[in-house]
Amino acid sequence: MKDRLVKIDLAISEFIHDRIKNKTLDKILSRINRGETLLLILLISFFFYQENNYYILFFHVGIVSYITDRLVLFLKKTISRRRPLIRVMNNQDKNPDMKHSFPSAHAANSMVSIFMLVTAYHYSPFFFAFSLFAGIGRLITLHHFLSDILGGWFIGLLVGLINLGIMFLMKNL
Repeated sequence: MKDRLVKIDLAISEFIHDRIKNKTLDKILSRINRGETLLLILLISFFFYQENNYYILFFHVGIVSYITDRLVLFLKKTISRRRPLIRVMNNQDKNPDMKHSFPSAHAANSMVSIFMLVTAYHYSPFFFAFSLFAGIGRLITLHHFLSDILGGWFIGLLVGLINLGIMFLMKNL
């Protein structure tokens, strides 16, 4: 099963490398696909949040995202899967993060923060598009394999569900 997933990941990455990837698209996606961009959009949206205590929302989502990020970093260091940039394109990079691919922190962090905003704070489900863009951007720039993105989304969703369960228990105590 694992070999089949690796073959699928490599085939998708090679297809992207041969048919989709280009310098212009990479430049655009690398600018848009930063955590800072999502943070800026979220900060602006907080001012339109219906309740006056948006600082609690910011703190809550920030803490949960930080926990998710630390979990993903632990998994990345433990698994140490090489990125498609190295495996498909044979790029060498002095950045030590280049050897850590699974799971995608962009996918996990965007998913958990948006999941919390939509479920706990009643934001529009259209915000999930940001997580979708984050995953697709990382896939097209060959920073991650498809399984890295899916794994990141799963981890983000799982941490969000756990947090939602904790919120439910705290409210009902």
